[in-house]
Amino acid sequence: MRRLFAMTTCALVLANGARLRGRLKGLARAADSADPVDGAHVFLIAAGVRLSEGARRAASAHALRHGLEVLDLVPADLAPELVLDLARLVDTSRYRANRFVPGRGANQALLVDREILARAGVEERDDYRAPDLARLTRRLKQYAPSTTDLAIVPGLTAARGGGATGVTGAGGVTGAAERVRLRVDACQHPYQSMAFLPLARTAAVAASCLASPAWGLAALAATAAQPAAVAAGRFSPAVGNPVAISARRLAGWPVFAAQAARATAQEAARARRELAVPDPEKRRRRALYQEEITAGVAEMLEERRESCPWCGSAALAARVQTVDITLRKPGRFRYDQCRACGHVFLNPRLAPAGLDFYYRDFYDGLQAEKIEGMFAASDLGYRARAKLLPSAAKPTSWLDVGAGYGHFCLVAAGLLPGVTFDAVDMGHGIDEAERRGWVGHAYRKMFPDLVDDITGRYDVISMFHYLEHTPDPRAELDTAATALPAGGHLIIEVPHAQGLSFRLFRGFWVGLCPPQHLHLIPPDELVKALAERGLRVLKTEFGPAHMFGDAVGAVFYLAQKLQPDPTLPWLPYEATGWRRTRRLAAQAVTVPLYPLAAAVDAMMLPLLLTGRRSNVYRVVARKETAARPAARGEAA
Repeated sequence: MRRLFAMTTCALVLANGARLRGRLKGLARAADSADPVDGAHVFLIAAGVRLSEGARRAASAHALRHGLEVLDLVPADLAPELVLDLARLVDTSRYRANRFVPGRGANQALLVDREILARAGVEERDDYRAPDLARLTRRLKQYAPSTTDLAIVPGLTAARGGGATGVTGAGGVTGAAERVRLRVDACQHPYQSMAFLPLARTAAVAASCLASPAWGLAALAATAAQPAAVAAGRFSPAVGNPVAISARRLAGWPVFAAQAARATAQEAARARRELAVPDPEKRRRRALYQEEITAGVAEMLEERRESCPWCGSAALAARVQTVDITLRKPGRFRYDQCRACGHVFLNPRLAPAGLDFYYRDFYDGLQAEKIEGMFAASDLGYRARAKLLPSAAKPTSWLDVGAGYGHFCLVAAGLLPGVTFDAVDMGHGIDEAERRGWVGHAYRKMFPDLVDDITGRYDVISMFHYLEHTPDPRAELDTAATALPAGGHLIIEVPHAQGLSFRLFRGFWVGLCPPQHLHLIPPDELVKALAERGLRVLKTEFGPAHMFGDAVGAVFYLAQKLQPDPTLPWLPYEATGWRRTRRLAAQAVTVPLYPLAAAVDAMMLPLLLTGRRSNVYRVVARKETAARPAARGEAA
C-alpha cells in the first residue's frame, strides 16, 4: 500500500507537469517590428523590469494585429518558478475566449489602450509592485474581457534582485513572501484553497519518500524538474541547463519553506493588529446596522395578508418558516401558498425599509466581490438564455431588467453581433457594468418608472431571476407589455416553487432566498397573466432551465447556520477568537459534505430534467396586440 501511494504520487506529479505545460501552449510570441508604437498604447511596468524600445514596438504591433486592448507582456527570461506560477493561474489557450476568467499574468508589464486605462481609472507608471500589477490586471480584464491576452515579448527583461518579483538572482529562487501573497491574491475567489495546492503536493512527495524511497525520490526528482520542463522550448532563462535549474530548486526548498512560514506569521500578526484597531468604515457600518436592529426588524415588514396577492383567494396555507439563510441578517420569515392558484409568497412582505436593509451589502458593498464571482462562475447559463429567441426573431435592441453586473449582456453581445444591450437595475453594479462597457446604457431606476423612457425602444425585454424580487409582479408585466412594440419578445426566468427542489429542501432551497424572493409565480398563472396583456407564449421550458446545485447550496446554508462569518456587522456579537474558531470548525465539518451533495445533485438530475420537476422555468412570449393592463382585483 505504501509503495502504491508513492507510485501514485509520482504519476500525479508527472501528469501535473504535462498539464501545466499544456496550459502554456496558447502563449504567443510577439514578432519584432519596425513600426512605431501606436499612439493609443501605454505601458504599465513593474519596478526593476526593463522594456526596450524594440519590445514596445513588438508589443504594440502584436496588439494591433490581434485586436487587443490589454496585453500582458511576458519576458522570455522569466524565472522558471514564475513560469510555473503563470501556468498554474492561466490556461493560455482559453484565456481570451473566456470573458469571465480573472485577469492574470506574469506581473511584469502591461500594454493598455488609453481609453481602457481612462475608464478603469488606472495610472500609467513604471514602478509598480508585482501585487499591485496583479490587481490591475484583474481590473483591466474586466474592462476588456474579450480583448485581453498574453504574449512573450522579445526585448523585455524580467526584474532581478528583488524588484517586482522578488527574484534573488538571475532565474533564482523567488521570494516566498511575495509569491505566496500573489498566489493567495490571485485565487482569493472562488477557490481560495487552490493557492495552497503546491504545499499539499510537497507534503505528498515528502510522505512518499518515507513510504517508498525509490518511488519517492523519483517523485521528488520530477517535482524539482517541473519548472524547467514546463518552460523548456518557450522560455530562455539565463540560468544554465535544466539539471542546474532543478538542483537549485531542490536546494532552495528549505529556504523557501522558512520564508513562507515567516510570511504567514507576519500576515497573521497584521490581521491581529487590524482586529485590535478596527477600520473606521467597519465601525461606522456596524453602528448603523446595530442601530437599525435595535429599532426593531419587525418594522421592516408590512402587515400580514389574509388573501393571495396574485388571485385574491383567502385559502392560504403556511409552506415554510425560515430565516435569512444567506447572510444571517436577523428576522424570521414565513412563506404562504395559495390553495386556489398555487402562488407562493412572503407573508408578511418586506416594507421599503426592509427591502433596503436586506438587500444592502448583498449584491454590492461587503458581498460585491463574492456575488460577482458567483455570477462569473460559468457562462453556460447565459449562453442558453441568449439562444431562447425563435430563429425568425431578428432583434437589434435588447433591454435586460435586473441585470446585476451585466454578465448576461456581456455574453449575449458576443453571440448576437449587431444587437445593442441596455440594462436596468437598482444596485451599484449596473453603473460599473456601464463603465466597463458590458452594457450600452444603464438605467438605475425601478422598471415601472421607466415606461415612458423605454416604450417602443427595445425589440426584446428579458427578466432573468428578477420578477420574484418585485413587490408587484403584475405592474412589472404591465410595464413590459406597454414598452414592447408589436412583434417584440419578453423572456422571463424565475424559480419554480412547484418543482421537486422546494419540497425536498424547504427553507434551505436556493430558489427561496429568503427574504429577498417575495413572489414565486406558478407557470400556468404566469402564462395566463401574459396572455391577458396581449403576449402570446411561444415556449415554456422546465428541464433545460434547471440550475444544478440544490444540495450543494443546502450544505453552504448549513455552514452559514452553524456559524456565519463573524465579521459581518449585523451579527449581535463581535468577531472574537472563539467566533473565528467556530467559523473554521463549521467549515471543516461541512467541507466533506460538498462532494456528497454534488453526488446527490448528479443522481437527482435525470429526474429533475423531466416533466415539470425543475427548480427553474423559462417563458418566451411575443407581443401580438396593443397592451391592456389586466384587472388585478386585490392582487399585490
